[in-house]
Amino acid sequence: MFRNALSGTIQLDHLPKKMQLLALSQNQLTGSLNLESLPFAMLSLGLRENKFTGQISLENLPKKLASLHLQKNQLSGPLCLTSLPQALEQLDLSNNHFEGSLDFTKLPNSMAGISVSNNAFSGTIDLGNLPKGLMSLAANGNKISGTVHVPAGLTIKLHANDGLTVEMM
Repeated sequence: MFRNALSGTIQLDHLPKKMQLLALSQNQLTGSLNLESLPFAMLSLGLRENKFTGQISLENLPKKLASLHLQKNQLSGPLCLTSLPQALEQLDLSNNHFEGSLDFTKLPNSMAGISVSNNAFSGTIDLGNLPKGLMSLAANGNKISGTVHVPAGLTIKLHANDGLTVEMM
């Protein structure tokens, strides 16, 4: 149900408990998102390019969730990336208003791609303990600083971070 000009709010806590996929991208949906009330069977959630606002919590997502796409909304606040579900393979939180620090040291081993580009994240980042299967990491367009040591074989986007030095390993 993407590109249908759907408007209004969505209450994730009213979804069927056995729902595995929800794709409502590129609509005009508004309001906040309570991701902690997603159905336990949810495998994929796509809510990109809407007008959702407010803070979200990634700490109690369904254990089987494999993909989460929330890019191009108006979400804000800090994020905790250290308690993501072990099944999560794709996470896209780009083009929002998230802020605070980023901790990539405890990403799930299943993670193949993560994008947090074009937000307001700041501070330094440690890429020393990334999942072996991680193929791409995008954190460009933030306020990340310091020196980052990038592991070989990783496709990474870190441009547009003033004060950041990137060293390839």
